Amino acid sequence: MGTLLDLPVGVRAQVMSLRGGFGLQRHLASLGIMPGKIVQKITTQPMGGPIMIEVEGARIAIGRRMAGRVIVRRVT
Repeated sequence: MGTLLDLPVGVRAQVMSLRGGFGLQRHLASLGIMPGKIVQKITTQPMGGPIMIEVEGARIAIGRRMAGRVIVRRVT
């Protein structure tokens, strides 16, 4: 297990948990990022920019700090 930030581009993973307060968890849930969901990292922007992920067919850009709080496990 690791964070969404550590996940290589193109790899699918299952969200295991969210590390953060209620506000962060609520915001991620509104984007469809919650425990049990399958996500795929699409791109990582250079120079500290956001990362692009896909959740249930929707592409979402999230900041690196937020991505570092999403704990994931690779799926095969």
